[in-house]
Amino acid sequence: MERSITLPAFSNEEFIKAHILLASRVATMMGRKLEEGDWSYVYCTAKNIPNKSWSNLNIDVMYQGLGVEHKMLCVKSNKSIKDFCGTSPMHPAATRSIRIPSTEDDPTKIAQDILHQYALLIEQRRQRIAQDAPNTEPDLRTGWLLWQESLREFLYFEEEMQPPRPDNYWAE
Repeated sequence: MERSITLPAFSNEEFIKAHILLASRVATMMGRKLEEGDWSYVYCTAKNIPNKSWSNLNIDVMYQGLGVEHKMLCVKSNKSIKDFCGTSPMHPAATRSIRIPSTEDDPTKIAQDILHQYALLIEQRRQRIAQDAPNTEPDLRTGWLLWQESLREFLYFEEEMQPPRPDNYWAE
């Protein structure tokens, strides 16, 4: 898989708005877990786009050629979120639609089949975004939100979503 490029997620104005919205949301949560719907509300409101709510099966944000699949990870509060930078603690987005073949003995063929399914899913989502905004080049992204269980620190960034090239991988 090619290395994806980190993309700007918010303008300065949107960032300030997202910060205020997130702080307000956390203040009213009364200690409950941050949910995907909370982040979807903050993200969409800050960007002034319709909040269609998040989905485990479909792309989370789709608006005028932009498609963002959000992934969230809660981390312990005993470490700074910056300690997670440069690590790989998350799995790829959209994996709920992937099926592992049960009849194949060759692990490389199994891995390549799974990666092919993932690449196909990304292409289907790209086409869906293109249909939603026909005169716009689809901008398909993965948005990563890390948050501490204490809700003191948050880290959010987006990167372009690229399909893997199955033939570039082998497995044992």
